[in-house]
Amino acid sequence: MTLVSNKETQKIFLTTNSKLKNLTNSKFDIIVSPEFYWARKFEIPVKTEAQARHVLPTLFEDIVEDITTLTYQVIKLEENQFLCFAYNNKKIYEAVKKIHIPTSQINAFYFAQNECKEFNSFEVDGLKYMYTNEGILVKVPNTLLPDAISLEKVINKIKPTSHKLQIKLYSDVISSKFYYVLFAISAVLILINFIKYFDYSNQISKLEEKELKVKQLNKLPSSMLQTSSILKKYDSKILKETKKREAIYYIFSNSKFDLKSLDIENDEIVLEYLSSNKNDVERFLRKKFKSISSVQKAFNLKVRIKL
Repeated sequence: MTLVSNKETQKIFLTTNSKLKNLTNSKFDIIVSPEFYWARKFEIPVKTEAQARHVLPTLFEDIVEDITTLTYQVIKLEENQFLCFAYNNKKIYEAVKKIHIPTSQINAFYFAQNECKEFNSFEVDGLKYMYTNEGILVKVPNTLLPDAISLEKVINKIKPTSHKLQIKLYSDVISSKFYYVLFAISAVLILINFIKYFDYSNQISKLEEKELKVKQLNKLPSSMLQTSSILKKYDSKILKETKKREAIYYIFSNSKFDLKSLDIENDEIVLEYLSSNKNDVERFLRKKFKSISSVQKAFNLKVRIKL
């Protein structure tokens, strides 16, 4: 039988025999039986609970086979004295599922160790519990406590402490092994990226050295700004020479005119024709060039083209 109080926030003492009756829409405080956790007192030479929590897995190795599946909590009692808990989140989660309490109605979980100190011994769901001489709550054989009180009659007197279980109300779908594999793969990928990064850096450094040697060998400027300036200068020269080459190609494309000579003077081309019709020559050249001038002397026609 599961024990439920009549207050607005109802209390449930969760055991392996729990069966919930008369479920209401109120909130629930769940007091977890020692069946679901280990509680021990340790003397640890640290100052804070956070520092003590770091060493707990090794302190429970003698009673728990797989310490990696447990969650650990600590309560500081006095200087270097700590009350330590270890529990399997999944087992508590499965026990809650078994009694069909919606997780949205659960207010908090508490260790019975801290919540039942008013009672030296008691009975719940046909199971009996008592505090040892060291003050640790344990489950004992029923024959040891023939006259234990029923917690059902006194559960309303329990006032929850501030020591709640840090529990997850969902199942771990992904196993810890998966996380280890994922971590290993991530580590390998990070290592590969680091290797590639250093390899690329090394290759870039080698290329920069080669580039510097080529510049020094050909007496080229070291900075890109100077190099760009030189390239722009040569770009304009290349453009001019290209225009000249295209102009000459066009002039020679018409073979019906008797071209005597062709001279290039800076940005001008000077042509001399023999026995050619001035109008025909000008008409042909104006198709390609805008600025032309011509002088006819006897049989000689001298034309000047501005590029």
